[in-house]
Amino acid sequence: MGLREQKARLVRYAIYEATLSLAEEVGYEAATIDQVADRAEVGVSTVYRYFENKDAILLAPIEEGIGALATSFASRPPDEDVPTALAHAISSVLDRSEEDRAAIRRLSAQIDLASGPRARLWDLRNRQRTLLEEAVLARLGADADPLWAAAAARTSTMVVEMAGENDRLDQSQTPYEFFRRTLSMLHGENPPLPAIVEPAPLPGD
Repeated sequence: MGLREQKARLVRYAIYEATLSLAEEVGYEAATIDQVADRAEVGVSTVYRYFENKDAILLAPIEEGIGALATSFASRPPDEDVPTALAHAISSVLDRSEEDRAAIRRLSAQIDLASGPRARLWDLRNRQRTLLEEAVLARLGADADPLWAAAAARTSTMVVEMAGENDRLDQSQTPYEFFRRTLSMLHGENPPLPAIVEPAPLPGD
């Protein structure tokens, strides 16, 4: 990374940190771009050079990592089967330091209180699922079953999201440990899945 890229990264982080700290102090909706710029010690024009709006600032860490799961999956050895590659990919994105986990918890607490970022988060999660689904289809090749690929991608991203949500409530286990526990249930004798039953008759039938 060159000096220019390093400087840009530092400026982006200063703007993000200013936004997050202001949200914690005065509330996300009350914080203004002028206040963000002042706290980050940059001009308002600099803020808009790096970010479209305040929502984009708050969600920057999530947006920057949105393709990590698909990228990690695609980088696995080509002869590795999809379930194994998915397991390794999930492990890689959940293998976080305590410092990173604390930073994510801090950000999540503010997203919960901000309607705009909270709504946009669903779009980012959908993009993550789509990228992973495309990567699964690419690995499976021409004979891939789109339904199988979609189910694999959705299950994988669901587990990642659940691990993150659980880490906010229970730090006694790491996200990776939660992931292993969830997989054990899904592969166990009594998986938490709906049973296959015959449709119930409609009233009047």
